[in-house]
Amino acid sequence: MMLTLALIFAACSSEEPNTPEQVTVGVQLVLPKGIDNGQFSDLTITFTEVNTGKQTKISVENGKPVTALLTVGQYRAEATGKLTYKNARGLEKHINVKAVLESLTVTGQTRDVNLQFFSTTEPEPDPADYDYKGFVLAEIFCAGTSTPQGRLYNADTYFVIYNNTDHVLYADSLVIAESDFLTVSKQNYTPDIMATDMAVAALYMIPGSGHDVPVQPGGKLLIVNNALDHTKANPNSWDESTANYEWYDESTNPNFSDVDNENVPNLVKIYCYTKTIWSLHTQGFKSYALGRMHTSIKKYLTDYVYNYNYHIVAPGGEADMTGKSYKLPNNWILDAVNMSAKTKFQWSVVAPNLDAGFTYSSEIERDGNRFKKSVRRKVVSRDGSRAILMDTNNSTDDFEPQAGANPFHQF
Repeated sequence: MMLTLALIFAACSSEEPNTPEQVTVGVQLVLPKGIDNGQFSDLTITFTEVNTGKQTKISVENGKPVTALLTVGQYRAEATGKLTYKNARGLEKHINVKAVLESLTVTGQTRDVNLQFFSTTEPEPDPADYDYKGFVLAEIFCAGTSTPQGRLYNADTYFVIYNNTDHVLYADSLVIAESDFLTVSKQNYTPDIMATDMAVAALYMIPGSGHDVPVQPGGKLLIVNNALDHTKANPNSWDESTANYEWYDESTNPNFSDVDNENVPNLVKIYCYTKTIWSLHTQGFKSYALGRMHTSIKKYLTDYVYNYNYHIVAPGGEADMTGKSYKLPNNWILDAVNMSAKTKFQWSVVAPNLDAGFTYSSEIERDGNRFKKSVRRKVVSRDGSRAILMDTNNSTDDFEPQAGANPFHQF
């Protein structure tokens, strides 16, 4: 692609018979190969007459015409400057550029010349998190539903992950984490790692090699406990058999076996505290995070163990306690949501820069009205038909508590 800049070298006449002829030349600035848009800056073109060594320098202002005088002769042309352009991802890039024309004959008939630019520097690399930063937890449903007989049914719990950006993101290696600690029971855990890590009791990952799971702007992924038509077991539930992913556990207890829908891919289980089946905290006393793995599972399970101590005081007495979970580094976390019962919240179990508030699907402990209620992120604005969800890292402001749960909700 060519950017045409008329370098108007105004023809002059003179009463002196021996004055060399001067001509007007148009210069086409040809962008470096592979770049089809851009804007030059700090661009200087130098024409050197090879016989006399005389130089004519022109400072080019983008979008403005430049005038100069060139006499008939043999020239070498060189241009240097900077170029700002957008790459295929739409990210603005900056490079230094250069063009060299070793031989240019200027005659009375010369009108146009092309300067082919090439890059002399590499563009700054894309942000390492460009492919995945911007995912948010749009909805969390942990309460479960109730059957017509009034029994708890929690096989239909789910997460909705949403692309809150204007470009394609990739969900490969995203992890969903559940906190080890309860938001309704504050303890003095030592060592205190909250400033750098989240203590997690469950960690499941979306499989992929990097660009296998594209999610369009405003697109979402439905992650469910069991990808089944739950209406067959509970008419108060939904058909979740078309979910994007389910989490599946190989239980060591035959009395608590999981169900695997072979038509829906499973999350990769990295760690879970239970040897049976992971169920979300039905009263919503834990926090959840969306992150991305930055190491192998083997290395993670070796290097990110968190052993801690605390002293518990209960009506029946007190005791020194120990615990074990895993650390999810805060700089791996894309989104975190504190949950609690509205009247039971005691503390945040994630760093305040990850979530400065909390949200809830239960008003009180053992709230019988919590069933079929979720927490859902608010829509703050729209870009055409795409909803932009509120994300201020404060779940008190960002979420609608006790929303009517719907795994297929359209934002």
